[in-house]
Amino acid sequence: MAVSKPVVHKACRDYLEKKIEALQAELDAVRDSAIAETKSSMGDKYETGREMMMQERNRLGKQLDLLTDQRATLDAIDPDKNCSEVKHGCMVATDKSMFYLGAALGQIEVKGKQIFVISGNAPISKAMEGKVEGETFNFNGVSHTINSIS
Repeated sequence: MAVSKPVVHKACRDYLEKKIEALQAELDAVRDSAIAETKSSMGDKYETGREMMMQERNRLGKQLDLLTDQRATLDAIDPDKNCSEVKHGCMVATDKSMFYLGAALGQIEVKGKQIFVISGNAPISKAMEGKVEGETFNFNGVSHTINSIS
């Protein structure tokens, strides 16, 4: 594998931290806006604006909770521990793609390599779970051979 598991793990952690910081900043801006709205408005317009801000704050709060949960999932993984079979916390290189079974972050680029960061509940994770190097698995009609696991 050209990219080590600890490097990918750190990239995932950094990616989540940036997203959490951005969401927190957005949430702070909504709160500040709600405070300003409270000071300057009255009547129905105020109630409508306040309700919209509450909805936005709730939406952002749910997203923040999800990202925090994903960070906790990553934090539970020891990136220096090698795996002998595919399971949560492993990095898997197949003849087609590279996967990191951690949190559901999607495709990220690390050192010029495309890595699919997926949860252990993803269908493709389930298809390769328990496999070892050299074994194959099928997903969506495509056969993958596992070249390495770490």
